[in-house]
Amino acid sequence: MSETTVPIAITGGSYNEYINWIEEAIDKKHIRYYEYENFNNIEEIGSGKFGIVYRATWKNSHNYLALKSFFNLNNITIKEIVNELKLQREVDFHENIIHFFGLTRENQNDNSKKYWLVMEYANNGTLQEYLEKYFNTLTWNDKFNMALQLAHAVLCLHDEGIVHRDL
Repeated sequence: MSETTVPIAITGGSYNEYINWIEEAIDKKHIRYYEYENFNNIEEIGSGKFGIVYRATWKNSHNYLALKSFFNLNNITIKEIVNELKLQREVDFHENIIHFFGLTRENQNDNSKKYWLVMEYANNGTLQEYLEKYFNTLTWNDKFNMALQLAHAVLCLHDEGIVHRDL
């Protein structure tokens, strides 16, 4: 078993079982937990089907991280989070795949378990945004190198038995 594998099984599939899986992975240090109050300069940078992405700094560093929140933590969404965590941990070593660092939870009075993903920040946005902005100024060599990097990332996913459904 690789160092990044989270060896915790989910026997059923209820919301509480997924939350318990996350909390056990944090307790056993398989997933790093970041205290939310240590993030500074939190700024919304995008949103998607499942939630909002923020840019933030950790403590007093000047390095940005991405915080990915989720709109509605129902049984299906929490299952998707757990699946994403498992998949991300399998390919986190690859240089062309956004790195997963851990989880945080926004401080809330209602004791809800609204976990956020803490990930590497890509300062030029998504690949689509980058290409829309810079495609005409990129040389053919730049475009070739980007395509090659993308192919290497997809090959890494496929080598791990993962199919990316959102390319």
